[in-house]
Amino acid sequence: MIVTDPMTDPQYKRLAKHLTKTRKTLWQACQDLNMDVDGVDYYEFDKYALQCTHCDIWGTNHVPDLDDNPICVTCLQIVGM
Repeated sequence: MIVTDPMTDPQYKRLAKHLTKTRKTLWQACQDLNMDVDGVDYYEFDKYALQCTHCDIWGTNHVPDLDDNPICVTCLQIVGM
């Protein structure tokens, strides 16, 4: 069993800032920032950034579409609801 230290609020904010407006994977971003991807709590990280299910861009202002999937404002304007 791998024991990892839980990430702190500043680390989540730093990771979210690094991912915002990119299509990077969480693993790539953690590698860029020398963070352990195993220490990321995905449910906790959702408070800081989400990935659009339509275009895969990370951001902080996503809204749920009709299926409750996060969608960015640009895709929302293109698809409409």
